[in-house]
Amino acid sequence: MVGAYMFNIVASELMGVAMVAAVVVLTWPEPPWSLLLYVSGAMMLSLPFLFYPFSKTLFLAFDLCFRPLEETEEEP
Repeated sequence: MVGAYMFNIVASELMGVAMVAAVVVLTWPEPPWSLLLYVSGAMMLSLPFLFYPFSKTLFLAFDLCFRPLEETEEEP
């Protein structure tokens, strides 16, 4: 299940980068750089833990799309 963990890291870090980019774009003339530094660091550490249940569900959904269940994997 290593794929689910890597999917979690990639998805949560991309969400964090998107949030930081949105704040920079919305406050562009003078973005709060020091606030962004500390908040983005905290987000990068906490988002993988908070996003894990959702990313595991998404990973399993993608896995079923690309590798459907075989007859031997189904329960009777």
